[in-house]
Amino acid sequence: MKQFLFAACLLAFFSVQAQDNHVDRVQIGDQLVLGAPSGSHYKHVDVPRKNFIIKRGGIANLSALVNESVTITDISYGKTSLVTFKRTDGKKFFRVYKTLTARLNEAVDAGEVKIPDGTNMLP
Repeated sequence: MKQFLFAACLLAFFSVQAQDNHVDRVQIGDQLVLGAPSGSHYKHVDVPRKNFIIKRGGIANLSALVNESVTITDISYGKTSLVTFKRTDGKKFFRVYKTLTARLNEAVDAGEVKIPDGTNMLP
């Protein structure tokens, strides 16, 4: 019985530790920094495919997103928390899209989005 209770407590502790919720740390108007994609393309930041960008007359340069400062415009809660953001400098992404979305918890864990701390804000 003691082993079962110990195992249940240990499992509960690790499940609480695994649920790191980054959405609680951000608000509308906060700034984020886009990081490098976790593979050859972004998995948790919803970037349109290259052919859609080109069809709309944009330039499909994914490396231009790395270290780009963005501002949160909307947060939607559900199964996965989606964050809508725009560029801080007011320009469009790929000269076509005003906003992009990301699944914040997964994107921060993968390093695709960085949340700057309060002491070291963006330059």
